[in-house]
Amino acid sequence: MSQKSSAPKILSIGISTPESKFTQKEIATMMGVETPKALRFFEHEHIKTRHLILPHSKNSQKYDEESPAKLREKFLTHSVALIEKALIHALEEAHLKKTDIDYITVVTSTGFVVPGLSALVIENLKLKSSTQRVDIVGMGCNAGLNGLNTVRNWCAAHPEQIGVLICCELCSCIYSIEDNENAAIVNSLFGDGVAVSILKASSEISGKAAVLDFESHIIPNSLPYLRFDFNEEKNKNSFYVDKKTPPTLAQDIELPFNRLLERNHLKLEDIKHWVVHSGGSAILDAIEQKLRLDQKAFRHTRHVLRHYGNISSGSFLFSYRELLQEKIVKAGEYGIMITMGPGLTIEMALIKW
Repeated sequence: MSQKSSAPKILSIGISTPESKFTQKEIATMMGVETPKALRFFEHEHIKTRHLILPHSKNSQKYDEESPAKLREKFLTHSVALIEKALIHALEEAHLKKTDIDYITVVTSTGFVVPGLSALVIENLKLKSSTQRVDIVGMGCNAGLNGLNTVRNWCAAHPEQIGVLICCELCSCIYSIEDNENAAIVNSLFGDGVAVSILKASSEISGKAAVLDFESHIIPNSLPYLRFDFNEEKNKNSFYVDKKTPPTLAQDIELPFNRLLERNHLKLEDIKHWVVHSGGSAILDAIEQKLRLDQKAFRHTRHVLRHYGNISSGSFLFSYRELLQEKIVKAGEYGIMITMGPGLTIEMALIKW
């Protein structure tokens, strides 16, 4: 893949979250988590607060589990509004208008709607009716980079046109209220949020990161580790997280990483910046150790995890925004983006300023 200056570049990032924010203790209380083996997941120090759409009244801090119909209604009600807020921020930063958008990829694993979310976005936000689109549904936390890949390739094939990646994850729409260990892992980890990234291929753009290359890796025999199970009693899916996920991801992380570096004639020391999915503290620790990285390498991701939790597919864009706000990147520096999810899948992208 060419590394010319005309490679598609990330012009801007926009994020949005629900206004309602809760501490871990508040969430555990609302959900009625009482058993020590479940409650301990809400007491870990790596997450302090999360933004969630959890209906509750001033008179009662108890969260009553929502029916499948209510969850679908919640997704439809809030998804487009949050997307619009994040999109406006990204457009303003890039000095663009809605009518400048030519292509969108919309990513989600927390809401299944037909017509697809991309059609709802085009119609409700009044984008051009000719806007080309792709929906990526059900790939999980890694899917943000899969989506970035499609936008990057579309922009490379259509220079000077505008492509947009939209990651919309309302993880509160997949919560199952059970006082057990697996439910506690899920309900103590995931948050609601939307992230939008705008891309364009133009040799006239400077000071922005060019997306150069991608690498994927599905770990053999790990399909059951992260999955949806259908609960017939509740008539909805519940998410399962296997405890073997962090070490399994770490044991294979070097395989796609080394392939990506070798193909681009780079070494570990050439990578100055790390933009990583906020999958959880155990996953971040395991990957840092395997790649022999300084603990500061994932500081942006740990900040996102602490204040937002795991926002599924959009997490890496939240982390990228944290990096940009430091204003420390220099022209010519390389960065690596990493997302992980069901499969078990590792996705990576190489970027250069």
